[in-house]
Amino acid sequence: MKIIFLEMVQDFGGARISTVELAERLSSDHEVLILDTYGSCKPFVNTVNDKKINLNIAMPRQAPFIINGSANKLNNLLNLVKFFPHWIKLRSKVQKIISEFDADQVIINNSKVLSLLFLFRNKKFKTILFARGWFLPDQINFKDRFLYKLLVDKYVCVAEATRQAIFAGKLAALENIYVVHNAINPDELPHAVEEIDNADGSLKILHSGGFLPDKGIHISIEVAKVLKLKGFRFKLIITGLIYKGAASSNYYKHILNLIKEYALDDQVLIIENNPNVIPYFRACDILIHPSSTEGLPRVIMESMALKKPVIANAVGGVTDYILHKFTGLITNFNSVDEYVNYIELLAKDKELYNFLTDNAFKLIKSSFNEDIQKDSFNNIFKTK
Repeated sequence: MKIIFLEMVQDFGGARISTVELAERLSSDHEVLILDTYGSCKPFVNTVNDKKINLNIAMPRQAPFIINGSANKLNNLLNLVKFFPHWIKLRSKVQKIISEFDADQVIINNSKVLSLLFLFRNKKFKTILFARGWFLPDQINFKDRFLYKLLVDKYVCVAEATRQAIFAGKLAALENIYVVHNAINPDELPHAVEEIDNADGSLKILHSGGFLPDKGIHISIEVAKVLKLKGFRFKLIITGLIYKGAASSNYYKHILNLIKEYALDDQVLIIENNPNVIPYFRACDILIHPSSTEGLPRVIMESMALKKPVIANAVGGVTDYILHKFTGLITNFNSVDEYVNYIELLAKDKELYNFLTDNAFKLIKSSFNEDIQKDSFNNIFKTK
């Protein structure tokens, strides 16, 4: 079977890492092509090439075409006008490549790349939307809803919460909505451990997520503020990408201002734009994840695979991983006090710490492994 992953990659975060890993796994049974629109994200391109996955770049560019990259709405509108003729050319090139490849399945992950399949002549392939977000109905605008209902044949969701959201939003019937969890092999994770200054034996707390308000870094800073006021010894390590566009850079500046305002310079360490964060996972003791929207967060899976306990909001697919007080700890939404209490609890209760991490590790090994993911996709490919 011939499979295309149609991508428009701007940053090499957890979702793109998972896509490359999936493409590599499917390559053992199928002819797989990753079709990237611009090839402007070098870490992504290099990783695909290193794994020897077929790669085609439709219209090579040094930087992606960003429409909403400005805080000025007029500038964004002008960008949209400029983008339209570019989109026409890009769409033509993408469709030509897909036709020449004679794809059986085209896997997309958002409406931007899906739009490139609009008015595809003599379409023979199935279009699969790999839904990596939560997909709540109020998160989907009219344009995206139109494209999804018109062009998508099947939905593959990373979490049960996503399946229920797509069904509740009336995008598809349940028989056309599947769930395939992300997968990880703990033995293949990098073994390096980052050196973090910890002379006083303080607890090392990790927050890993891009610099956007939805990722909740500001909540972690509030947690750090309370921990410091209580005299708790800790180090908060924040790893994340600063995305292209004003929203991410402005949020990053806001986080820096909060750190300064709360006098947390000695307690907070920021590692930005480093795609290899596993050494920081290995160096830390706990992951906190106060995100406000998720599909199936890779960082939780990585933490569990490395036997680090997770404290998180119950959003999206988080509860596919975490059963409260069995494989992790769930807080009420963005409850700073509960994050603080659970951090203190894990710091002193080693029996609970080990109970959670052992159960979480067993869950990852048994239910989030490569064979299950690959077999699930192969079964979906066989459906009409």
